[in-house]
Amino acid sequence: MDRRQLEYFLAVAECGSFTRAASALTIAQPSLSHAIGLLERELGSPLFERLGRGVRLTAAGQALLLPARRTVRSFQLAATAVRSVTDVGFGRLTIISNTLWAIEPLVQIIGRFRQAHPAVQFSVGDPVRRSEVLDAVRSGDADFGLIDGTPPAGLLDSHWLVEHRLVAVLPPEALPGRTTVSVSELVPLGLICTLRGTALRELLGAELEVAGESSDIAVETAHLASVIPLVLAGAGAALLPEGLAEDAARRGARVLPLLRPTVAAVHLIWRRRGLSSPGEHFRDLAATMFGES
Repeated sequence: MDRRQLEYFLAVAECGSFTRAASALTIAQPSLSHAIGLLERELGSPLFERLGRGVRLTAAGQALLLPARRTVRSFQLAATAVRSVTDVGFGRLTIISNTLWAIEPLVQIIGRFRQAHPAVQFSVGDPVRRSEVLDAVRSGDADFGLIDGTPPAGLLDSHWLVEHRLVAVLPPEALPGRTTVSVSELVPLGLICTLRGTALRELLGAELEVAGESSDIAVETAHLASVIPLVLAGAGAALLPEGLAEDAARRGARVLPLLRPTVAAVHLIWRRRGLSSPGEHFRDLAATMFGES
């Protein structure tokens, strides 16, 4: 078993077919199939169920998935560590952040960093739950994570970046004449939010709990980008950070501050030991651009 085989295995698992994986890897499909076949014979078990045009992981494939990701990640870390000794501008940083905080402040930090170090590559993952961010950073699968709320202690360090104020986003004709609104007043309109466990859902859930309201959601969507169009279509109301709400207002939505001001504090987290040289520079740049040094 070698790194190439594991990378091929992960590509097939992520793409769901040998054809799409071969295209993504820019290799011939027979070469990919041969490499996977050798890996399966070495392990003594099929890794994929062949389903016509697609594939599905077997139990053995599921068992290999996480170790394969960590092994490939270890190879990347090793290469980055060696090269960054002589060239701080070279490397690859993996960051895990929900879409809310990836839009702001992460994009600004990455943009500024790549202007100074254009050879450094970035991979930004989108987790479903906060716990996935913590697990990825603790395990070394990600160099950095962005989370809201109180940062954890233990193996991780953190730096406060920004506070996002939450506001109500309503259909254009909703609650005419109002200049502020409570969460309880939004409930009859129907609430629109992302899936349970996501950052936006956790923030909304906390507001509903304080207000003594049910946590029922009228429209639950896996796509953050669809929240504003759903509001504009009259499907209900939402809570969003001010930055996203400004875009909603430009598109015709009604944006009102909450009677009880609510903010979400966003932190950058990383492992206490083991940052590469590009990682150290990224951390320092984030501290310079946002929050207190």
